[in-house]
Amino acid sequence: MSRLKSLTVFVRVAELGSFAAAARDLGLSPAMVGNHIRALEEWFSTPLLLRTTRQQSLTDAGQEVLGKARHVLAGMAALESFAEQSQEPSGPLRLSAPVGIGRHVVAPALRGLARRYPELKVELRLSDLPEDMVKSSLDLAIRNGPLPGDEASLIARVIARQPLILAASPSYLAAYASPRTLGDLLQHKTIRYSRNGRPRPWLFPSGESVELIDPPTAFMSDDIETLCDAAREGLGITWLPDWLLAPHIAAGTLAIVLPEQKPWEIDTYLIRLASPHTSPKVLHAAEYVAKEVSQRLTPGLTRRAKA
Repeated sequence: MSRLKSLTVFVRVAELGSFAAAARDLGLSPAMVGNHIRALEEWFSTPLLLRTTRQQSLTDAGQEVLGKARHVLAGMAALESFAEQSQEPSGPLRLSAPVGIGRHVVAPALRGLARRYPELKVELRLSDLPEDMVKSSLDLAIRNGPLPGDEASLIARVIARQPLILAASPSYLAAYASPRTLGDLLQHKTIRYSRNGRPRPWLFPSGESVELIDPPTAFMSDDIETLCDAAREGLGITWLPDWLLAPHIAAGTLAIVLPEQKPWEIDTYLIRLASPHTSPKVLHAAEYVAKEVSQRLTPGLTRRAKA
């Protein structure tokens, strides 16, 4: 049994908190995880974990071995990184992204990356809830800001900004007086993004401050494509990313509401773990994804206006 593999298993058990979680993460059976831990304990002639029916914790020896194991594995990662520098990217690459931009923007970019480097095994996970990158074994993540301020273990950079604009179907605007001011939105039916049953407020720049609008909600969902469909069917006014609305506005199924209103913009981040030994594969993929997503998220209406 490879001691290096056993150290890898031990570190994941310590990080994830259980044999079962480590087994799922590493693609091993819980019994095999136990075999690796026992092999290390026999090697060091001391228990590394204290296990009960409800929880487990590291012994003093386990804490010391964990620190040294991470150092050894980081060294191996550095050597592998050096060996990979002259090689074409290959192996697993795991990313997560919000559902909307994940399906329409990130997935096409990753398909291009997979075509360019056929030895890559790309996995894209779509969720509007951010995942723990360590526990989920993620290499990269796309997230919409703002980000929490306590993620010191991550490196995040803004790769695009998404303007949020107001739009409604021509049929809705024909049936109701089109709003002339932000205040008029309070008299309209609206279609809003929600989380846990609570609609998110709408934000608009106002000089040096921000104006917050909380209009009546006729329809809400935690999926932006569903909101766009509801707007096209005339259920009310919605507030969504420019890139999502642009093709429907061009097709005439949606129209911009308050076109002179300066839009609120949300930052889109590319995130990776803060490590001095990030593999060339991940760094290369990060640059490719950043460039592709930035281009694809160029405001759709702005892009069409320049064409």
